[in-house]
Parts: sequence; C-alpha cells; structure tokens
Amino acid sequence: MRERGRRSDTEAQPLCLQFTKTVTARETATPRDSLLRPSDLAEWLADAGLGGRPPGLDEELLREARELRESIYRAARAVADAQEMAEADRDRINDWAARNDAFRVLDGAGVNWRFPGSSPARSALAVVAGDAVDTLGGLRVGTIKVCAGTGCVAVFLDTTRGKFRRWCSMSTCGNRAKKDAMRVRGAQ
Repeated sequence: MRERGRRSDTEAQPLCLQFTKTVTARETATPRDSLLRPSDLAEWLADAGLGGRPPGLDEELLREARELRESIYRAARAVADAQEMAEADRDRINDWAARNDAFRVLDGAGVNWRFPGSSPARSALAVVAGDAVDTLGGLRVGTIKVCAGTGCVAVFLDTTRGKFRRWCSMSTCGNRAKKDAMRVRGAQ
C-alpha cells in the first residue's frame, strides 16, 4: 500500500536517504540546500508522507533538522565506505530516534502517520532518524552505496539482486551517464 504524499521520483529509497538528498552538488563550491526556510522543511515532511505541514517549525528546528540530515549523510557515507561512523553522528541519530512517539494508522486513504506528541515536526524527524537506525544498522536488505554519477555524491540503498546498481536515480544520474557514454561512442 502506497503512503499518501510519497514522491514517485524517490525510487523507493529509505526515508533517511531521501532526506539527505535535500542537498545537491554536495562536494562542489556551491552546494544547493533545498531546506532554506522552516516552510521548506514542512513541505519536505509533507511530501515524504509524514503527515501534513506540521505546526511548530521555526529556525531552531530547521537548524536541528539540518544537523540530523548531515549526521545521517556522514553515517551513510561511512557505511558505504566500510568505515566506522563518527560517534557524534551516531549519537545524534540515536538521540533523535529515541524521541519517536509516532505511529502508523490505516485510514480511508491508506497508511498515514499520527503524531500524538506536542511537536509533530520533531516527531516526524524522529521517524526519519529511526529509519536511519534501521537502514544504516543493516536491518534493511541492501547495500548502502555512493552514486557513481558525475558530480553526484548521493547515498542510496542498492536492493538489486546482483548489487550492480551504480546511480542514485536512473532517471537523472543514470540517464546522464548513458547519454554521455553514447556521445563518446558517437564521437569515435
């Protein structure tokens, strides 16, 4: 059953890895962060299927969300590179995951989240952190990898049988790589 609000272009990636993709061109002189305002975070949470636009989002929570996102990214890179994740990143992810008071319910539209606590936005971020615990802790079937696309360093979960997937998204990085290869072959 598909969760309401889930973006179709995420290619079924874990929520925590989708969250890390809110920064693009990460290792360039001008990385692009799509979470510039609290309203951007509210929109991402809604698009990710974590309820509607939660109240209580302010600059402080946006800062904390970005810190969580970067901890998840660094921890995922460590897993992909077969390195130990930094203790500070692991602690931040675990601290956020421990705050989770959310649960899923079936309703007339499918599966939705309920956030009974005083801060639905914090609870939604705790869901993301809990997903990071499951994904990076090896509870999901797959291999964490770094995209092989030119200029892309997104992390993704390769769930293919042979573990041969190279790109975070076939529709962007994979397609670009295939076009580049075709251009090179055509020039020869």
